[in-house]
Amino acid sequence: MFENPHDRQLLLASGWFGARRPDFQSELLACGIAKLFDEGAALYHYGDIANGVYAVLEGAVQITAPADDGQEFVVHRQGGGFWIGDLALFAESSRLVSVVATQRTRTLFFPSLRLERLVRDKPEYIRDFYALSHENMQTALRIMANLAVTGTEKRLVLRLLHLDEGASKSDGWIVVSQDELAEMVAVSQPTLHRKLHSLAALGLIELGYGRVRLMDRRKLIASCQC
Repeated sequence: MFENPHDRQLLLASGWFGARRPDFQSELLACGIAKLFDEGAALYHYGDIANGVYAVLEGAVQITAPADDGQEFVVHRQGGGFWIGDLALFAESSRLVSVVATQRTRTLFFPSLRLERLVRDKPEYIRDFYALSHENMQTALRIMANLAVTGTEKRLVLRLLHLDEGASKSDGWIVVSQDELAEMVAVSQPTLHRKLHSLAALGLIELGYGRVRLMDRRKLIASCQC
């Protein structure tokens, strides 16, 4: 049984899990198994048969999806408090994305057999899992809407603000390479490089090797409202 008070508080601070009833929270956590992933290790791949749900405790994961030409592109990154794997599991289907640890990452894994037993014993809990699918769909639609925004710099700022919400709050750095960020914003790497350095020159962001940190969220948000 999962009995780590620190990790429980971290999960309670996340939107979906924190909004659930205490009985559901306790019974779900009792199904969890701690799993550790090294940087670059896959939680699962596109096309895998769904075998459970993951909750990220510490570290971060990167989500990639295949295009029609077969190449996989970076869709999103998320850190502690993120839950994923529900959609394919409850649809009894294969995975639609690949999820890979971008650094050493601690997770809780909820095996399908345990979740099926939980829902069989408490059928009303299926609504709670639908709420998780709704939250993840909301994230996906937000990514799609921001990607459709005209103006490269505005699109970049919106993506940085979104990524920052899931970044580690201990140091504030968004761990992402410029190649990956260029994929997320749908621009060329040279264009992204220019836009990032323009924002850095204004003191709005700080650049590091394979990482970005937001220095003034208020001004960044204001820049998107012009």
